[in-house]
Amino acid sequence: MKETIYTSQSPLQAPRAFLRAVRDDLRVVYHIGWQLFVRNLKVQVRQSLLGYAWMLLPPLIAGLVWIFLGRARVLNVESGAVPYPAFVLAGVFLWQGFVEALNAPLQQLSSAKATLAKVRVPHEAFVAAGAAVVVFNTLIRMSILLAVMLWLKVPLTGALALVPLGLLALLGLGLALGWLVALLGLLYADVSNALGVLLNLWFLVTPIVYTLPAGYGRWLQLNPVAPLLITTRNWLLGGPLAPTPGFWLVAGLAGLALGSNWLAYRLAQPHLISRF
Repeated sequence: MKETIYTSQSPLQAPRAFLRAVRDDLRVVYHIGWQLFVRNLKVQVRQSLLGYAWMLLPPLIAGLVWIFLGRARVLNVESGAVPYPAFVLAGVFLWQGFVEALNAPLQQLSSAKATLAKVRVPHEAFVAAGAAVVVFNTLIRMSILLAVMLWLKVPLTGALALVPLGLLALLGLGLALGWLVALLGLLYADVSNALGVLLNLWFLVTPIVYTLPAGYGRWLQLNPVAPLLITTRNWLLGGPLAPTPGFWLVAGLAGLALGSNWLAYRLAQPHLISRF
């Protein structure tokens, strides 16, 4: 077996060797990632009584709570011509996909520490497997949402063809931030502890269960999730076809951040392994 030695020397001091290693790793990511993805789905069923139901229960329960609060007039909410249950479930399901994409890199790499410290396996394979699970879960939720829309007689429009683009941008943003969270979280345990608090606060300031008042439109761009989530929900529920202001900017920056944050993780990989 070929021995791999990690040093504190920056990989950029030998850029050709660094790029060769990246190329070799990416060649096997699909094969290993697919095997890990299948394994994760099997483990998800074997190690819990409810199995795949756990991908639906948390966002579904959260959605039902907000629906109850809205109907009880505890909250003053407006969803336009769209039934409020469909409005809430669409927002919560989309938010859950973003959160899972953000958490996936840190969760997958943390659970694989023992393997990564002993075996030369591309870290990207574990993240790819986690991302595949996120996509699988999101597609299941979207299927449930379409069933709810049909039940509530929400019209299905041609804008549904644009939903995959919105999902790609939203999940891509989550994965881009997830690489950065993984880099910091593997170095400092405080990151994972603070992440839950941050996400709860982020949920409240994102128009998931309510519509954003017109006077706060200029603040919309300060929350990168908002334009992606609102636009994708509009396409799902037959709202305006034009993307929310900031959608293309955030989507483009998410793509750049995905590449740059992954590269930053790749450069820091030897130091991370020394801490495993």
